[in-house]
Amino acid sequence: MALLEQAGLPYCYSTKSELEIPSQTYGTYRHGALTPAALQAFCKEQSVRVIVHASHPFATVLHQTIAEAGLPVLRFEREYPARTVHPLVHYFDSYNAAMDYLSIHPVKKLLALTGVQTISQLYRYWQHNETFFRILPRNSSLEQALAAGFPKENLIMEMPGNEAALIAFHNITGILTKESGESGLLSVKINEALAANIPIFIISRPVMPAGFISVNEDDLLDHLKVYGACL
Repeated sequence: MALLEQAGLPYCYSTKSELEIPSQTYGTYRHGALTPAALQAFCKEQSVRVIVHASHPFATVLHQTIAEAGLPVLRFEREYPARTVHPLVHYFDSYNAAMDYLSIHPVKKLLALTGVQTISQLYRYWQHNETFFRILPRNSSLEQALAAGFPKENLIMEMPGNEAALIAFHNITGILTKESGESGLLSVKINEALAANIPIFIISRPVMPAGFISVNEDDLLDHLKVYGACL
């Protein structure tokens, strides 16, 4: 958003949940989930000509919703570290693949850093194996975790960035996380797991829909100037 303000480009800024954002000179703000039809209608109403897609890499439903909007999509990509080749570092194409592996090679105490929305997906593992979930310190996250049946005593309500302390305090013997890039502290998680000599299981980031154009902070404005507006 700051780049668009600096460039003086008109834009609409959209989020699923309502956020407090800085005052805008060239942009407008909306919040709330959008279906493909609602997104198409909104873009038509607002004369949107291109979508800048900067959401989390694992927001697969949103990826598909945006792909169906029928507009050019500039995918603002995170920085991803080169994959670590090490006997303790394991990559999986899906949660099911990771669960299949862990069902055969369980760890004594698993620390899941995959987010509250994945608790249900991992049910078949944590119902039989001791697992700790770190979730954001929000009432909504706690309610969602408890609604999924996860034991409250195994919830760690903290912000990311304290992996080493969690490993030591809870005697963690394995970590499950997502390939969420440097902004998701993936390198930190890998380094802390290796320092503790425990395995880390990483869910690979999903492939983006065909046609999305990858951009970064350096070339975003060059792409946008072709269209003159964004969402």
